[in-house]
Amino acid sequence: MAITVIRELDESPSDGLGQGEMLSVKAVHAVPDDTDGHPGEETLCGKPTADMERLRYQPASADTSWLPPGMIPLKCRWCTDALQPLYASDPH
Repeated sequence: MAITVIRELDESPSDGLGQGEMLSVKAVHAVPDDTDGHPGEETLCGKPTADMERLRYQPASADTSWLPPGMIPLKCRWCTDALQPLYASDPH
């Protein structure tokens, strides 16, 4: 199964210094691709993808983690569990 890796953004309130809203990454999810290679409308954990941001990371193979380097602490536990049979080397 081909997947697209996306991140769920968390909007923080303004800091009061006119800086506006700060965006941070809340979680990293996996989305199954459709037959045309486009990401689906829901993550593997069932969240809608409309407000999420696509990452330019593509797992090279089943021996490669589905997560981009440095984003392991932000992984979605449910997406990771769904991918476990396909990406067995994934850190849990």
